[in-house]
Amino acid sequence: MEHPRTIHKKCHTHPWCQCQALTIVHFRRQLRPSVIRYQAAVLFCLAAVLFFTPAQAEMPLEYALPSLQSYTGIWHMPTARILPDWTMRLGYGQADPYRYYGGALGVFDRLELHGQFTEVTSLSAFGGEGYGNYKDRSAGARLVLVPEDTGLPQIAIGAYDATGTGLFPSRYIAFSKLMGDVDFTIGLGQGILAGDYPAGEDNGDDQAFSFLLSDPFRSTSLFGGLEYHVTPELTLSAEYSSLDWSNMFGFRNTAGTRVKDADTSVDINLGLKYTWADHVHASLALLRGTTLAGGLQINFPLEPEGMLPWKRTEIAPVGEKKRWEAYLAGNAELARRLARVAAEDGFEQVQAAVSDNAVWIEYVNAVHSSPARSFGHVFALLDPYLPQRIDRVYLNIKDKGQVLQSLRASRRDITDFLNSRIKTRNFLQRADLTLYADRHWREFSAGEHPSTKVKAPEDRLHWGIYPRVRTFLNNRAGFFKHKGLVELESSYRLWPGAWAFGRVEFPVFNQYDDLVWTPLEDEDSVRTDLVEYQKQSDIRITTLALSQHVSLPGEIQARVSAGIFESAFAGFGAECFRYFHDGLWGIGLEAEAVRKREVDENFSLRSDADSWYTPAFINLYAQIWPSQGLEAGIKAGRFLAGDPGARFEIRRHFKNFTIGAYYTKTRTDVFDSPKNRDSEFKGVYIRVPFSLFRDRDEPGHLRYEFTSFTRDQGQTVSQPDRLYPMDGSATPIQTRRKMDEMPNF
Repeated sequence: MEHPRTIHKKCHTHPWCQCQALTIVHFRRQLRPSVIRYQAAVLFCLAAVLFFTPAQAEMPLEYALPSLQSYTGIWHMPTARILPDWTMRLGYGQADPYRYYGGALGVFDRLELHGQFTEVTSLSAFGGEGYGNYKDRSAGARLVLVPEDTGLPQIAIGAYDATGTGLFPSRYIAFSKLMGDVDFTIGLGQGILAGDYPAGEDNGDDQAFSFLLSDPFRSTSLFGGLEYHVTPELTLSAEYSSLDWSNMFGFRNTAGTRVKDADTSVDINLGLKYTWADHVHASLALLRGTTLAGGLQINFPLEPEGMLPWKRTEIAPVGEKKRWEAYLAGNAELARRLARVAAEDGFEQVQAAVSDNAVWIEYVNAVHSSPARSFGHVFALLDPYLPQRIDRVYLNIKDKGQVLQSLRASRRDITDFLNSRIKTRNFLQRADLTLYADRHWREFSAGEHPSTKVKAPEDRLHWGIYPRVRTFLNNRAGFFKHKGLVELESSYRLWPGAWAFGRVEFPVFNQYDDLVWTPLEDEDSVRTDLVEYQKQSDIRITTLALSQHVSLPGEIQARVSAGIFESAFAGFGAECFRYFHDGLWGIGLEAEAVRKREVDENFSLRSDADSWYTPAFINLYAQIWPSQGLEAGIKAGRFLAGDPGARFEIRRHFKNFTIGAYYTKTRTDVFDSPKNRDSEFKGVYIRVPFSLFRDRDEPGHLRYEFTSFTRDQGQTVSQPDRLYPMDGSATPIQTRRKMDEMPNF
């Protein structure tokens, strides 16, 4: 029997292994002909139900029930069902010898993305080093080809473990139809769904992906099942499983040696699922006639208004004395009063100007997550102070010193819109919302007796104290290793467009000392030596930098930065960017020149003075489906280690949540390490709005990123702030889509 450490080294440290499989269609060969005929008859009856039963008009959420794993399914068999758009699932399942920890996301009511860690309790890895049971990560997706309301069964195709170790790969087509309270499924599966286990045969590092693209006529099996919804809360679920447990990884190792007996009396899995409060799902099943299994999952829609209902912003009443003073004030004095009122309510960098019949106000939106809500809030604040002679209003949102959204509208139209007397479409037809403010400023300046812009007093210093926990997953020393710290962040606005940034880390506990990891390059690791920095438990200055933003001709934003950028690098950076077509797309340039910092000193650079790193890029951005918040970006050029290539990023910003993924491909012949050569840097991330945990709308997000810094390929340098990637939600094309939020501030 192969030693567990050898097993792990063979498949865990080479996660892209896969092998070839038979290319003939078959049922399990070990079954007797009479059993085959029986199963075929049962599945034929299921197929008849699917294709000759009238379709349901709509598929309710409660029928997209979770399997024991992260994806929607019965127990181990997938269905054609998916989670509704912008609904997330997190869950845990156990079916000896496996424990599943994973999640799934529904997108556009057509796609379900899912991923998980699978702990194999029958196999250990890195014996004696504290890692424990073998753990495998995998991901997959399911696409609905035909929704059920077309008169046919819902039809979906999917794949599992397409980018991972290739230990549990499958691809399938599934057909599901709801008849009354019974949801029937039948499907054709390959890979493990056909008893075909390629893991263990060394077929190169791209084995999982090669399975996904392999011969469509390879070994194939039928599977099926049904879910009877006894009540809206209780479901009886039964499936015919096409898995061949005796050959599954966990019952055998990659060498083919048996490590656990697969007690299989029948191929039927049967159990109950219970739904509590529409979101929590608990399940209990009997698998193979011998094994108890269960799971607990939670589904939740991604909505910005989360745990607490939002309160509407209260606008304090304005007394007659203040109204009279504003009426008597000249244009410059009125501008000063208006700027102060907006600043006192939380808006930042406020400037105002007034002419005989118009008012100009610009600000940084530090109050609302939605630009449209900030428009409504600012107007409601200022309107009581405006004399009757003011009939036109210019509202301008700034970002990094430059106006990026400018709304011009009549005072009456805004009032009518906020009071629901005109519809959103009519308001947008009468108003003018544009990307940059130059044209609107020229209009305002051409009015009668315009004042200059007046700045409101402001608090230039912003700071905060935040707890942080960093996690290193899947190291030989243990699956979870944490570093807990308290981070002090601050920024100070020096003059228009200029900021000083600082960030200091105070470690509280540090398990990174235990990590077993060495840099991949002997002399010039740009990122894989980060563990050396994170192992330090002393107070660390991670940012101490200056940044200057300027507006160049042609409405181009520009930035230059200098100082300590991150724990490992210090130097200089420059960037420019411009939006086009109201933010529909944009293009920019970016470059840095940085040096490595000393590991154990805050203000020293490494002694190798010639080791300058000079990444440089062209950045492209586009909103490829604006109504659904789907954005994409490309960063092409020279990365930190000098490897040329491109990073492709796609993300969806919808209902104030952002979920994205990126993939980097570069030329890796500049590296010496075999692990760096032909590697690909990728990751996924989610941004959760602060307002989810508050009782009111609030800007800002928590970001969690799942990626790997264990390669030097495709790396970049952090900057104190960036112009790219831009936040597409702060552009006119997106604000128009959400303009109905303007009255709901």
